[in-house]
Amino acid sequence: MDIHAWIAVATLMTAMVLFISKLIPLEATALSIPVVLAVTGTVNPAEAALRGFGNSAVIALGAIFVLSAGLQESGVATLMGRMLERFGGKKEWRLVLLIMVTTCVLSAIMSNAATVAVFLPAVLVLSRRANISPSRLMMPLGYSAILGGTLTLISTTPNLILGSELERLSNGERSLGMFEFAVLGIPISVIGIVYMALVGIRLLGKSGLDGTPKAGSFQERLQKRYNPEKKLFKLSIPSASELADSTIEKASLGKRFQIEVIQIVRKKGFRKQFIDIQPDIKMNAGDVLFVEGRYQDVQKLAKVHALPIKIATEVELEGLRGRGINMAEVLISPHSAFLDRTLIDISFRSVFGLSVLAILRKGKIIEKNIGAAPLKLGDALLVYGPVRYFRKLEENDNLVLLDRQQSEEDVRRAPLALLLLAVALLPPVLGLFPLAVSALASALLMVATGCVSLRGAQKAIDFRILFLIIGTIPLGDALFQTGVAGKMATNLFPAGMSLGPFYVLGVLFVVSALFSTTSNNAAAAVILAPVAYAAAESSGIDVGKTFLAVAYGASCAFILPFAHQCNLMIMGPGGYKTKDFVKVGVGLSLVMAMTAVVLLAL
Repeated sequence: MDIHAWIAVATLMTAMVLFISKLIPLEATALSIPVVLAVTGTVNPAEAALRGFGNSAVIALGAIFVLSAGLQESGVATLMGRMLERFGGKKEWRLVLLIMVTTCVLSAIMSNAATVAVFLPAVLVLSRRANISPSRLMMPLGYSAILGGTLTLISTTPNLILGSELERLSNGERSLGMFEFAVLGIPISVIGIVYMALVGIRLLGKSGLDGTPKAGSFQERLQKRYNPEKKLFKLSIPSASELADSTIEKASLGKRFQIEVIQIVRKKGFRKQFIDIQPDIKMNAGDVLFVEGRYQDVQKLAKVHALPIKIATEVELEGLRGRGINMAEVLISPHSAFLDRTLIDISFRSVFGLSVLAILRKGKIIEKNIGAAPLKLGDALLVYGPVRYFRKLEENDNLVLLDRQQSEEDVRRAPLALLLLAVALLPPVLGLFPLAVSALASALLMVATGCVSLRGAQKAIDFRILFLIIGTIPLGDALFQTGVAGKMATNLFPAGMSLGPFYVLGVLFVVSALFSTTSNNAAAAVILAPVAYAAAESSGIDVGKTFLAVAYGASCAFILPFAHQCNLMIMGPGGYKTKDFVKVGVGLSLVMAMTAVVLLAL
């Protein structure tokens, strides 16, 4: 190998380390790749280094992000969620099958993460109605969304990339059709669903996991799932207290003592006035503050300000609920503008008029300094406050309110959105236009007809993923042009050995799955595309099958919670820990791998 080949290898290894360690943002690492390759002369600076910006897969993917948002905003996804609630029943096996089949079908034409976000509230409603632990239903929901990624060209980012790269590497002689994935994707999904219904559910246990009790009211379930160490106390403000005439914002009790002021009760003549908490509300002498926190923190507050302290009675708790004060659980949505920002940064209390009592992250409770904790994908927030403000949460695209009632969303544009989806899918199937053209036209029509708002379309486009693809495409070119991809294929599949299709396809599947789990599935698709092409040439296997092996491997992300967005999203509501994904995901991964490789090798 020449110097440029070694530069390509060094760039690949450095990128993999940075992708896995996440020392710097993924998109920054990716966009650095074409710069390095161009400066060193490894690829043509004028063409190959910037080819990612004009790649048809990037254009198609950006349009599909908008299409997915259109299906969600127009009510298509909501109608399917309502169908789940209407036909779910109370038998667990029936619920599991209905949830998995419906989710799998929708995620074939819509973003996996968006599908999970739409169905999460409906599945929680079903679990409460059927008196089934959410842990018994959340994992089937997340896993079926991932399985749906094996069904169509547009269902996942790796599928789109591999379809585009195959057409380029073969000079247009070979491509992956819109529904070519479904030929094997349908049996893979069916077997995966059967495994979850017969085996996976049994591995989760009969009574659910820790933190997700099988029975009880919604409030009881939340109180048990989130740290019970926090309690509700009431403090009286004496006339000489420095808190008298001070505002909630100025007193800064939450920041100073790690507590939340829930409600102020003020005597007005012979009656009591219940005052909702706002930053500019002034506290008066004689007010009773209901605060939530740990005993030692509340005791510290009482000592510093010389306030009498009592634990709120059950009657007082019920009184607050009777006045529309209650709890809710909120999930950080995918592509949320709140990701990596703190509750203080987004002024959560001021914007929504609600208090955040705790954050549930990967099975662990965060209750200290929650205002300063950067929010992550999959975080669930326990909020408390006036029920009328919950509507603000429901209407905010950055959050998913998990306990909402059946949506009253306008679904009149749902048929139009489905028609526009057909506009995107049919032309490439009929050979009339490339997917990038038809999807872009459909996305523009989605905005023009009001199926998705302009703001919703802008927000739906995940530039992090687009930049990741744009940056890694030149690396795939460098690996192919310098012969590194051929060398990798030769080392994995030695020409002197009589290796059957089971070995070649199995290795490609496993390498793709490992790369996707530890780093990113889009990057895995770009980097492994030239390797899959070289493997097909050296082994004589149909190149479409080697590319499908990589695509299916990229969707095999069941074992670890951070391997896929869907896993992170269900982790909090399901009360899962990493060991739960390992316990159920290992078996499902083996089943998927064996099914995919055997069917591809036939």
